[in-house]
Amino acid sequence: MSGHRGGQKSAMANMTKGQKVGVTIAVFVVVSVVYYLVAPKPSASTPAAAASPVAVQTSAPAAKPTPAPKPSNAAPEPTFVYPGDPQCSITYRDRGDGSMSWTATVTVAGSLITHAGDSAGNLYSHDTQVQAGPNAFAAPVPLSSITDIGGNLTTSSGTSYGCSVAPTK
Repeated sequence: MSGHRGGQKSAMANMTKGQKVGVTIAVFVVVSVVYYLVAPKPSASTPAAAASPVAVQTSAPAAKPTPAPKPSNAAPEPTFVYPGDPQCSITYRDRGDGSMSWTATVTVAGSLITHAGDSAGNLYSHDTQVQAGPNAFAAPVPLSSITDIGGNLTTSSGTSYGCSVAPTK
């Protein structure tokens, strides 16, 4: 007996339109992060790369690093900034002990999918149900090795919010 019954519906058939949109956004974010981590990077010494314009990515809720001013004896730390929805905001910091942390502060309860990716290709992701307020996460690597950070909050009604990202002040 195969265990298959003809009247069963797939998991997607039982989802609301809002939940399907949330799942679609989450899959897009994960695929974008994986692509970013594995895509070949053009060399700055290559004339074509040096002359090509910089593309602005507007559709993925993942922040990209820009150098932060640091004393010359310290490793430069990336700065991530993404202007997402006010219902979900991520702040991050280096902990000074070889690890980093980020806090996703949400204004409504829901399913939070958040991640930080490092230069070695590791992805520190979390998919958890959260209540309104701060929700802390950590990665066992220094902030200087983080190449991507982002998140998405989906409420029980299916409304999805891309998290804004900024350094801890």
